[in-house]
Amino acid sequence: MTNNRNQFTPDFIKNEVIERNGKIGQDACEIIASAIQAADPYQCVINTISNDSGVIRIGKCEISESEYDRIFVIGMGKASPPMAKAVIDVLGRKIEFAAIVTKDQRFLLENGYGGLLQVHLGDHPVPSNASIEATKKILKIIPTLTSKDLVIVLISGGGSALFTLPAPGISLGDIQCMTSLLLRCGADIREINTLRKRLDEVKGGGLAKILHPAQVHTLILSDVIGDHLDMIASGPTVPDSTNTEDALRIIAKYKMEGKLPESILLHLKKEIGDEIGNSIPAGPGKYFEANHVLIGSNFTSAKAACKKAKMLGYNSQIISTHLTGKTKNVAEFLGGIIETDIVHNVPIKKPACLILGGETTVKLTGSGLGGRNQDLALHMVQRLAGKEGILFISFATDGDDGPTDAAGGAVDGLLYNDGAFIQELVVQKYIENNDAYHYLEQTGALIKTGATGTNVNDLIVILIDKLA
Repeated sequence: MTNNRNQFTPDFIKNEVIERNGKIGQDACEIIASAIQAADPYQCVINTISNDSGVIRIGKCEISESEYDRIFVIGMGKASPPMAKAVIDVLGRKIEFAAIVTKDQRFLLENGYGGLLQVHLGDHPVPSNASIEATKKILKIIPTLTSKDLVIVLISGGGSALFTLPAPGISLGDIQCMTSLLLRCGADIREINTLRKRLDEVKGGGLAKILHPAQVHTLILSDVIGDHLDMIASGPTVPDSTNTEDALRIIAKYKMEGKLPESILLHLKKEIGDEIGNSIPAGPGKYFEANHVLIGSNFTSAKAACKKAKMLGYNSQIISTHLTGKTKNVAEFLGGIIETDIVHNVPIKKPACLILGGETTVKLTGSGLGGRNQDLALHMVQRLAGKEGILFISFATDGDDGPTDAAGGAVDGLLYNDGAFIQELVVQKYIENNDAYHYLEQTGALIKTGATGTNVNDLIVILIDKLA
């Protein structure tokens, strides 16, 4: 078996702000690196499947050679390349083909891995024609399947935009318009995917129907708060827990009726009519008699970060891995926690490491550049101004924060003065223009790691030195 472990190291995280903080800066890098390594997709798969004496184990399920004739591997998401490589390393030549769609071009180097892997590229967070073409190519090579075929589906974050096939009557432009509107108004991933599932042939269990009657086993690396399996990559092989009424409520909530393409509204109205007319609701049925295994999540990373922080001498605590809300409100909440810890040594005594995971949202009102982690960091600049011995880092575990080449940002007590008095930057103007990227870039606070190879939401690490 080849060594495919994630080589993500603390040095990938360093920037000017982190380095000037000396020991706590270095410690922060080690803590985050441990979190990324713990959610390494390759190792998470290796921990989940095995092949021993003609018996394949996938999670708690065991399959003997007599139960299948062929094995196929299909993957979608930012972490699908290392996940696919792990399956190939375990099952080898038993596999007929392995085909995946991902985002980062560097994964094209994995094309042909093991003489099996086919790597296709799509786009995220807004799907593109490349996403559709990649999906069609994967579906096209799937032969007529039987109950003696075994299909292993690999799902990770980003899969919703990367693996997409609009329903009849819905164009790519319609999907792009809807996705952009939802992102701009600050909709969360559950809301976005509830709508996506109504308008796509492979989402909301659509892929499971295509693969029927094969035996389907799905390995899932979660990037969704609460690890709701039908929301991760919009649940290609998982029964849908939402309905069209839910989708229409989301449209009304964000006042999108007059902004959405007419084709989408007509499609939803027809679908809800079909649902109302069906007096016997469709149950999960034969398509979903499948094995779904969660192999890693934000909590996996948070636990590793907490353990590493304790090893480095910090009193460490996971505050939450369900952090949500607008970045402005989350910054206010976190600012209060930091103040309480400084003054009262609560929730934990200094030196402290507070760890949070989740996914915030940003309501776009300006024309600047950034992502939710960068925006949260920008909102913390004034709150930490003048406070010594504190380092705040908000970080996208996939290394991909919004439509930028950055993973997030680092903030300390000096950053506000650096921006305001040395470079004459007005932080509030950058907040109002949603331009966190350029503020953090000019002050040496931007974190750029490139693709990390995993994707388990966002991670926030707050270090408070004993002298703070």
